[in-house]
Amino acid sequence: RLLSRLYLTRSDTTSVVRQISVQVWKTVVSVTPRTLREILPVLIGQIVDALASGHPEQTEVAGRCLGDIVAKLSDAVLPEIIPVLQDALYSGDEHTRRGVVVGLTEIISSSSKEQIAKYLSILVKAVQDALCDEDDGVRAMAASCFQSLYTAVGSRALDEVVPALLSAMEREGDEDERTRAVNGLTGILSIRSKELLPYLVPRLMTKPITKNHAGALGQIASVTGDTLHMHFSTIVPGLLNELASFFGEDVDDDEKEREVAIRECSRAVCGSVEEIGVNRLISEVASKCGSDKESLRKE
Repeated sequence: RLLSRLYLTRSDTTSVVRQISVQVWKTVVSVTPRTLREILPVLIGQIVDALASGHPEQTEVAGRCLGDIVAKLSDAVLPEIIPVLQDALYSGDEHTRRGVVVGLTEIISSSSKEQIAKYLSILVKAVQDALCDEDDGVRAMAASCFQSLYTAVGSRALDEVVPALLSAMEREGDEDERTRAVNGLTGILSIRSKELLPYLVPRLMTKPITKNHAGALGQIASVTGDTLHMHFSTIVPGLLNELASFFGEDVDDDEKEREVAIRECSRAVCGSVEEIGVNRLISEVASKCGSDKESLRKE
């Protein structure tokens, strides 16, 4: 335990502490990789405890230490640390989950592409669950973690995560699961909107636009204001035509709820537009003013 604690302080945020710890370590340890393997179970426990402490400095130190261990031992440590982090992600409080995401980010950043590919399915599941977390802080950190994963494996990260989130979002009957899925998609869109929107927008705009799809598009608009305008040629006519279809119709309660959802989505889309997209929005709306359909002109 003493050696584990000493190794942990080698990653301290204070440079003087780091230097002294390294000197002491070199004095008492002759072969670092061998000693690390011997103390690994205890060291991993201490790292997880520090990650879950809720203390920013301890979390940072633990994350650095974990990245250092992965860089030194690679395949020797990954099979041991990833399951531990997974368990903590699913059973811990928000401080623990935030710490776990820090750990996952360090693992991804310190591993080679080959190592990440070997454990990709496990890493993807953990990152996906963190993206869908109920805590805003966990989701924000998970978005950065996903960015690291995308940097390492490219579009494969999107291919592994997005289809599962879309399926969960479209599944009827489980509102909590749908909310988690939308949270996950929103997190990814906050950093990779240009890559994901071309895939996502056509799916959300499929006619008839469902209440769930309208709600999802409204949430997505809040984090894609700088890129969503590139898809207004699909979004604006689609929303206006859907709203026009309700004009003069005697609809049931379900259809009324769908209309309300689409109107709220339209407001969210218009309200999220940044300056660069205002002209395109006005142009799309103005183009429908000359329609021969009264309902469309009204909208």
